[in-house]
Amino acid sequence: MPSSGYFAIAAFPFFFAALWLAVTWFVSLGEWNRLSKYYRLSAADTEAPTTSFGMQSARLRNVGLIGPGVNYSSALTIGCQPTGLRLSMMFFFRFKHPALLIPWSAIGRIEQKSALFGLSQYYNCLILLPDGSGGVEMQITNQRIAETITSYQQVAALGK
Repeated sequence: MPSSGYFAIAAFPFFFAALWLAVTWFVSLGEWNRLSKYYRLSAADTEAPTTSFGMQSARLRNVGLIGPGVNYSSALTIGCQPTGLRLSMMFFFRFKHPALLIPWSAIGRIEQKSALFGLSQYYNCLILLPDGSGGVEMQITNQRIAETITSYQQVAALGK
């Protein structure tokens, strides 16, 4: 008869996987879930040429709610394509985080802000929801991504 120590060793991978999926699901319940109701990436949108930035960080926070929101630290791929801003998670964090394509018309202007008495810079923009229920604030720290988003927004505005 096997001892309980062997059972614990054999059960650990299953326990770890279940815990990982539970935490990933819990994190997705907030802002990502709210955005995915309206802005899921369709199969047709995956063919568009995309300027991508892998292993990026962003903080998503519901507008009007108190709290820090969810920080996706080095877990995002942020892409810009002619139709909108593309957000997708790394493979290990993808459970309940479908890829998103947010149209440029739903994304507000990028604003540069500072923190820590001006020692740190970040970029903020508002993602509006089509139902008029407010939006989601997105914070990024990568200046190159902020500039790329701004240039794509300008091109999209010219096409209107």
